[in-house]
This record gives sequence, C-alpha cells and structure tokens, in this order.
Amino acid sequence: MKKSIWILGLTLVLFFIFGLNAHAQHKEVTEPVTTTWHATAKVLPLEEGRLYMSYEALGVNVNDTGEGLFHNSTSRVLGAMIIEKGIYKDERGWGVFNLQNGDKVFYSYTNAGEVKPGGIGIAKVTFTFTGGTGKCAGIQGGFEGTRYSIRPVLEGVGQSYNKGNIKYKLQ
Repeated sequence: MKKSIWILGLTLVLFFIFGLNAHAQHKEVTEPVTTTWHATAKVLPLEEGRLYMSYEALGVNVNDTGEGLFHNSTSRVLGAMIIEKGIYKDERGWGVFNLQNGDKVFYSYTNAGEVKPGGIGIAKVTFTFTGGTGKCAGIQGGFEGTRYSIRPVLEGVGQSYNKGNIKYKLQ
C-alpha cells in the first residue's frame, strides 16, 4: 500500500512539473494574409539604368480566413532600395502593424525582386518582428511571401499587394 501511494505521489509530482512546462510553451500561429499597399516614392537617378528610391507605404492587412490577430490591421512602412536595370536585391525598411485591439507590432524587412516599366513587378518579401506593445510585447516571428506590384490607378503612386503567411509566437 505504501509503495503504491509513493508511486502515485511521484507520478503526480512528475505530471505537475512536466505539465507546467508543456503549458508554458507557446505555440506558433500561422495566418494566411493579403496586404494591399499604397506607396509614394522619391526617386534619385544615379546613372543610366540605376536609381535610388525611398518611399512611404500604407497598407491594409486581411487574414484570408476572416479572423486572427492581424486581420483588419493597418500598416505603415518606410523603405528604400537601389534599382539597377529593373532588378533590386537590397530593399530594406521598417514598419508597424496597428492591430484592431490597439496593440502595435514592429518589424523590419528585406525584399528582392524585379520592376518593369509602368511599375509592374514581383518580389520575395521577408518581414521579421522586432517587438510589440500590449499582449504582443515579446512577439517572435514574421512574414514570408510575395509582393505583386500592379499598374497604379494614378501616376506617381505605387500600388501592390503581398500574399503569404504570418507566423508568430506570443510570449
């Protein structure tokens, strides 16, 4: 009898220890998203076929499932790149997602791609979360996807959309 009580007690202690550890682990969440962008740019020609461009872009993010932390969030970014003969490998920038609950998620990004006359192009997009506020403080993860630049409705404005997945863990 004493031996079975001792085994039961040890089992409960081990379950308690390992159960707390499993509960403390935060699972990774994946949200399939589409973000539409409106950008204004400043362009500096450097030489034939080469230019420097800085820009500010405003975006609206929609989770493809109609729900999630980033669904209906807005975003603002500041970025820059050098475009040489329609190719860019060094686009960099920083941004913030403004979530519906008032929290913010900060990120940096790097992109590489191609742009054709008329602003049409495609790029590989990678965001890395650098921090957040409220329940997003300590967020880890980011976004990987593709940006599709389309012919804009107005001259001097860039329009595009990103498709991909946001993956994150909350602390």
